[in-house]
Amino acid sequence: MVDTQDRISGINIDIANLLLSQLGLKAKYINRPWKRCMLMIEQGTADIMNGLLKHPEREKVMIFLEPPYKTKSTKAFYVLKGNAGKIKSYEDLRNLNIGVTLGTKFFPRFDNDKHLQKDIASNAITNFKKLLAGRIKTFILTETVGDYLLFKHGYQDRIEKAEYSYAQPIPVYFAVSPKSPLAERIPELNAALKKIVESGQVQKTIDNFMDNIQTSF
Repeated sequence: MVDTQDRISGINIDIANLLLSQLGLKAKYINRPWKRCMLMIEQGTADIMNGLLKHPEREKVMIFLEPPYKTKSTKAFYVLKGNAGKIKSYEDLRNLNIGVTLGTKFFPRFDNDKHLQKDIASNAITNFKKLLAGRIKTFILTETVGDYLLFKHGYQDRIEKAEYSYAQPIPVYFAVSPKSPLAERIPELNAALKKIVESGQVQKTIDNFMDNIQTSF
């Protein structure tokens, strides 16, 4: 996320800082559209990225750290206020124009469904604006990201979550560029990641972030 002073913040930033601090490293964050971030990892112009689902095509161009730092990643659908009940099941997505973020994976059934009408945007904020302008009927985001943006930008009085969400287990990963110097430190990174996951530090970071969302804005 980028705030009005161009400072990048958000739950993935907090978790990345937690991991890198274990190795005495400090990150320099770059704000780019999701698809561009993926390309930068592939090219080696970015070193590490999180918030990733593991897919065979991605494993060809990046090194996934183990273990996943989250095993649950709820995917929520956001609608105009008063319309939460219009999406009560997956089937209710049919015939709706659904905002998605370029290059982002959500969950297999949705990602592979060729019958859904998906309207692609370069970033998540654009989908909030499209929804308010009536250009889409709903959009999908990881719930932690969506709720953060909802309150950060003051949309909570006009936009809400649909009754239906996808909350099945989904492992979420860090990945490193094979062309990065960090690629030589994969065992250290894996050990540090295992430590902060098993100690509960990652979950505590997530819980603190979610608790602060509504009180911070």
